[in-house]
Amino acid sequence: MTHRFTRVQLAELLELDEAFLVELERHEIVVPGPGERYDALAIERVRVCWTMHDALGVNLAGLEVALHLLDRLEHERRQVRELLERYRERR
Repeated sequence: MTHRFTRVQLAELLELDEAFLVELERHEIVVPGPGERYDALAIERVRVCWTMHDALGVNLAGLEVALHLLDRLEHERRQVRELLERYRERR
């Protein structure tokens, strides 16, 4: 069973201000799933956002750019893995 957390639970879990989550949602940087609960992927995105914001002072616009780049990097990593798998299968 996958754990899903409410905004309040997630704020407590990551030790951050619930208002920060509200701002992430308002800017659609992070969107909770059904029942206004965060899944593992959303939780990781919030953790990354909070770390960049709290430790590095990155603002919301910067968070959007950084997450876009991280998503793109992950997409490219998946493509490389798929290409490697196809290459190995042909050998």
